[in-house]
Amino acid sequence: METLIKTCSALVPAPAGLAVRACDIVVRDGVIAEISEPGTAVAAADAHTIQGADRLVVPGLVNAHTHSPSNMLRGTADGMDHVGFMWMNQADNCGRSDEEIAISATLGALDMLRSGITSAIDHYPEQNCVADAVAPVARAYAGIGMRAAIALRVFDKAYDDIDPARFGDLDVTIPEDNPFAPLPAAEIDAMCREVIASWHGHAGLVSIFPGPSNPIRCTDDLLMRCHAIAVEHDLGVHAHLLETRIQQTLAADRYGRSMVAQMDALGILDRHWSFAHTVWVDDADIALLARTKAVVVHNPQSNSKIGVGVAPIAKMLKAGVNVALGTDGVSTNDTLSLHEAMTLACLLPRVTGVDQADWPDAQTAIGLATAGGAAAMTMAGDLGAIAPGMRADLAIYGLNTPSFTPLNDAVQQLVFSERGRAVETVMVQGAIVYQDGHFTAADATAAIAEARSMRKSQLARNQGLYRFAEALVRAQEDAGKPH
Repeated sequence: METLIKTCSALVPAPAGLAVRACDIVVRDGVIAEISEPGTAVAAADAHTIQGADRLVVPGLVNAHTHSPSNMLRGTADGMDHVGFMWMNQADNCGRSDEEIAISATLGALDMLRSGITSAIDHYPEQNCVADAVAPVARAYAGIGMRAAIALRVFDKAYDDIDPARFGDLDVTIPEDNPFAPLPAAEIDAMCREVIASWHGHAGLVSIFPGPSNPIRCTDDLLMRCHAIAVEHDLGVHAHLLETRIQQTLAADRYGRSMVAQMDALGILDRHWSFAHTVWVDDADIALLARTKAVVVHNPQSNSKIGVGVAPIAKMLKAGVNVALGTDGVSTNDTLSLHEAMTLACLLPRVTGVDQADWPDAQTAIGLATAGGAAAMTMAGDLGAIAPGMRADLAIYGLNTPSFTPLNDAVQQLVFSERGRAVETVMVQGAIVYQDGHFTAADATAAIAEARSMRKSQLARNQGLYRFAEALVRAQEDAGKPH
């Protein structure tokens, strides 16, 4: 079926970045087929027509780093640092049923779609991934009609960066059923290949990426295997990178150079990689990331909430690094709002000593949330812009709303005023998945009710992990340990 968006305003590519253009948009076979002067497009007789008057059409936003397992964990991590959060997160997430996995993913997809996010990279799960864990999350995204790259979280070394032993003589002991137990690289390699064969391309919406948890938690062998899989199948590889100062120190002690330099020395640093956080990098690291075309995924909300630092994205952008935006999981953010991420991406550099000439502006922020995210999804040139031939992943905002009234500058107001409340219609690959407050392929009320009931059973399990995590947090506080 064709869709005609008639006489709308659209945010389209322009020589200076983005511009608002009055136009008609024709969507056919999942792509943007035509952009013409308003009132001139000719669509099929049975085309679905959306009246575009007083509406702004924007490329669907791309959440380039999130964690679906944490979608039921809002309001659980205030005041925790990275170490305390990581262990409490395991207590909340271990041993979930397939139904819990699916509902958690659905809950996040509902939240993202209604605020204009059409694609996400889901770093999944919170433990070492096994093949059987992928079906419920892949089916959840496909069922609701959202585009997702599921990055299979894997590691074959210990999580030394959150080992309580690093904090001195804290009187706590890691449980025997440590959820961060590593697996052999060869076993992980086989699992990734099995899942790619089974689920990559599912429903035309689901991609599968290898997802090393963090290079500091992986052997060189595993990192090279993940990269080889990505090159062989033309996939992305998604990982956390240098989120904390401790990770920077570990890399220097272990390799005698930075983690970025180590990956470059292995010959694997290239466009396939997207790196969440990337806070603790120096100028040499930034130059390497720019030269190799790797993508940095900035997560300003979660970085701020757990106090790991502010990523130097102004320096990165000036150096030519590809930068995208992510929300991270809601346990370290409490929202899945890329509008808030765009705002903070502009504001944080302005209060951390960046020269005014280098401040990211609203145009830049929208680019991070659209074209930047497309690069992280390995869909650059295919996603993230309104142009003929691009995938029809679109969000339509009503302009007769407080955030756009009066309409002084649509780009600035989209970033600094709007929070997703004005979204009226969302389209993914040409299919309308959300319109006028309703989802076309999901029962939001039922999903919310199920999530509420499931949270009770989550809290009842993993009591040993809860006790350990709570004791660790208390011990850190008593000892006055730094983050």
